[in-house]
Amino acid sequence: MKISSGKVIGFAVTVALLATAVGLVSPFFKIDASDYYKMSENGLRLAAGLMIFIIFLGKWAFDIFAPQGLAKRVSGIASTLLIIANLALVSFVIFIIAQAASLFLRTAIPQDAVNF
Repeated sequence: MKISSGKVIGFAVTVALLATAVGLVSPFFKIDASDYYKMSENGLRLAAGLMIFIIFLGKWAFDIFAPQGLAKRVSGIASTLLIIANLALVSFVIFIIAQAASLFLRTAIPQDAVNF
């Protein structure tokens, strides 16, 4: 089986974008006290990384439900692997959002400290 150069380039771009997205959300893997002071920078990184992940989720979901304009048959193994990849990516996105929410809740101003 011969692999075209277009598929190799497409795969390389996909891997590079996913690696960039993982790098962008990497501060949220393990949150410590030093992250409290970099919230604005980390918030922008979180938004950019999650945007890339959500775009890939949509693309892969579309590839599962509407493969090649429905003109080309896609193997069951490829569809199953794509569904597994989508589930893994969804669980990763949920984990990152939970970590970000945890950081936000830990750094929130307590209600008794607010002067009215």
